[in-house]
Amino acid sequence: MLLTKRQFLSRSGMLGLGAALPLSAHAATPLEQAINERVQQLRAEGRLASDERTAWLVHDLVANRPLAQINANTPLQCASLVKPFVIQAYLLTHFVKDAALYPMSERVQNEMRGMVVSSNNEFTNHLFKRLGGPEGVQWMLKKQAPQIFRNIQIVENIPAQGRTYRNRASVADYDRFLRAMWANQLPGAQFLKQIMSIPNPDRIRSKTQFVPQTATVYDKTGSTAMLCGNFGVIECKANGRSYPYTISAVIEKGTAAGNYSSWITSRSNVIREISDIVYLHFAANHQIG
Repeated sequence: MLLTKRQFLSRSGMLGLGAALPLSAHAATPLEQAINERVQQLRAEGRLASDERTAWLVHDLVANRPLAQINANTPLQCASLVKPFVIQAYLLTHFVKDAALYPMSERVQNEMRGMVVSSNNEFTNHLFKRLGGPEGVQWMLKKQAPQIFRNIQIVENIPAQGRTYRNRASVADYDRFLRAMWANQLPGAQFLKQIMSIPNPDRIRSKTQFVPQTATVYDKTGSTAMLCGNFGVIECKANGRSYPYTISAVIEKGTAAGNYSSWITSRSNVIREISDIVYLHFAANHQIG
């Protein structure tokens, strides 16, 4: 059953939060409190298990301020969320090191698109190999942009059947990457924005109740039997203006889910619910929607 905005906000604990918060430098923001309350409800409803950790980070790119940071610096599994980082490592190598040795040929660009749009593991491993393996990717990112990639642990290629559990990053890493990309502060940012905006199944706009389906999404998903995640920029348009914000969401399970299909669908819907809460908060702040 679809809820009205007021019913949704009430269920998510967002109505009247501002007046209830203590005036403390360490107090949760209204959006953090709303997300935490909904996560607790989801645990009580059995839609999040006791062995599942969640992390969330939301940044208002209009006001340039964080709106929510929950477990933001905890390194969690990446799954396919690592793929834009691998692409960024190659772009850094192309622009900073040797464009002839690391060309942006049509084939390379097509493989990068495949890594993002269809999450192609073979293409990802091609780039890993070109860059000297996971260690080469980690080294390049840490050397050229240590202020962005602070918590990354890139230690493995994508194994057979895509069962990648060892690479790690924090939602703060994803958020810093998104903000640098959005501001064109990384080499190849325009290309990354182009391929990350190609429509594909996501968990932060598609099948949500309130996020405008007209919004442009620049994102990447990650999925294994132990990880359900999505990070991206959602760019809303209203009154002839652009209203972008970031959202990075990760649910990590302690043990592999027995029924992958059921689990990933359920946790994808959890992320969609939180994305709705985020959008309604952002839209209210900017009086859009």
